[in-house]
Parts: sequence; C-alpha cells; structure tokens
Amino acid sequence: MDSEDILEPLFKLDQTQPMHHRNHHLQTLPLSYSGNQLELEECKIRVVQSTQMQSKPVSLWTQDEVCEWLRSQYPRQSSIFIEAMSEHAISGRALLRLTAGKLKQMGIAQESHRQLLLKEILQLHIRDDVESLASAFAEGQ
Repeated sequence: MDSEDILEPLFKLDQTQPMHHRNHHLQTLPLSYSGNQLELEECKIRVVQSTQMQSKPVSLWTQDEVCEWLRSQYPRQSSIFIEAMSEHAISGRALLRLTAGKLKQMGIAQESHRQLLLKEILQLHIRDDVESLASAFAEGQ
C-alpha cells in the first residue's frame, strides 16, 4: 500500500500544529483525551463551524457547507440526508428551494424526515430574511 492510499485522519494526535481539513481549521488533540473528551471537542468544532456558517447567507453556502449544516443539525439522520444532498449537488441556494416533493424524489422516503428538514429550511429562510432586513435598516441609518 502506497502512502497515497492512506487517508489523512480527521485528528492528528501526534502533532502540535493545527491541521486543515476541507478548509476548516481543526485543533490538534492530546493523546490523553478519552472518547467522551473527543466527542466534546468534535462538538465544539461543529459549533465553531456552525457559527462561521451563520454569518454567511445560506444562499452562498457550498455543497460542503450544506452537508456540514446537516451533520450539525441531524447527527442521527445525517448520513441519509447527506447522501441525498451530495448525490444531487445541493448548494445553499438549492437547499432553500427544496420542497417535500423534491426531497421525496431525492430519496428521503420518510415523511417525518422531509417535514423535519423543511421546518429547518424554513427557519434558515427566516434567518436570512431577518439578517437582510437588519442589514438594509443599518445601511439606511
């Protein structure tokens, strides 16, 4: 097996420098971390990434950012949702245009999953609209 065949791990435990993965800055974690501590650190990283995405309009999200949002919102169902979104190259702009029918065609079979996603997408719409209005109001002052 060549060194090119080996995938780079998400966390490198033997280095002191931060590593980069998919354009996200991740901390290097010490070897002494237990499983629970690693889960906590991964949660912290997702919060930081989520905060960075929240400052960016959803319509400008990349496919990777949509997948990251799905991972943070739906840890249990994320693999189903991410597979469907990746297969159809759903960016933030496309995410905001999804309907129940489109989600069903994409392979999200359970109605409860479709409704859950649509509820969260509506909240993203509202968040973007509020931020846009606040920005326009601030410029007008």
